[in-house]
Amino acid sequence: MYAKPKRTRRKAPIVLLVLLIVLVLLLVAADRVGHSVADDKLADQVAAQAQSKDVKLGVPPTADITGFPFLTQVAAGKYDKILVHMRDVTVQSYAIPKLDITANGVHAKTSDVLNGNGPITADTVSGTATVGWGYVNQAAKEQLEQDQVKDVQLSGHDGALDVRMTVTVLGQDLQLAGTAKPTLNDDGKSLRVSFAGLHTTGKLPDAAKNILDGVLQQLGLQIKLPTLPYGLKLTHVDPQSDGLLVTATAENVTLAE
Repeated sequence: MYAKPKRTRRKAPIVLLVLLIVLVLLLVAADRVGHSVADDKLADQVAAQAQSKDVKLGVPPTADITGFPFLTQVAAGKYDKILVHMRDVTVQSYAIPKLDITANGVHAKTSDVLNGNGPITADTVSGTATVGWGYVNQAAKEQLEQDQVKDVQLSGHDGALDVRMTVTVLGQDLQLAGTAKPTLNDDGKSLRVSFAGLHTTGKLPDAAKNILDGVLQQLGLQIKLPTLPYGLKLTHVDPQSDGLLVTATAENVTLAE
């Protein structure tokens, strides 16, 4: 007669455990669903903000709110890190194949994120953008033509800037090649390239060599870089196979209004 209550008591912890597991799974599911919705809403707001600043996007941007759990960040109204990826960006007629932004210490009310309005700000923002070789070579050609330089070709790999060009010395066309290191100017908006390290494979008379050395010492290139959104200031440039990879930073940034 008294066996049944004992079996019920033994089953109670199992039932509670099952309910706890179900609750945890529901919370995780809610966290992930909320995360996905917030990512999409944030991406829409970033796109709207970009367009208001005359930044054209070839494809919609994507956003990823990092960190887990997501719901605790929502409750606090502060997100540790948000990643934003933009592709086929055009800024002031400059084509940027890709722009990746990392925002740290992002502040946003839950209602603002979900409703798509209200300010979203970040304590610090860092970004990397690729400036394609097509733009770089066109700028180099236009600038160096006046210095009697032909067939300019710039490319990059693993941080090195490869240079090929033809220079006329004493009526003779000399094909030059070598590597150069681009350096950012103090304005953070342009870079300069020195060609002093270039060389020719053929043997030159001393007179021609001295003239060539003098030409290369004076020859240089100034390349204006596109102004990046969010007030990002360039801090580093690194030649890569698909273009110049520039790094930039900013503080107290408004990601969306």
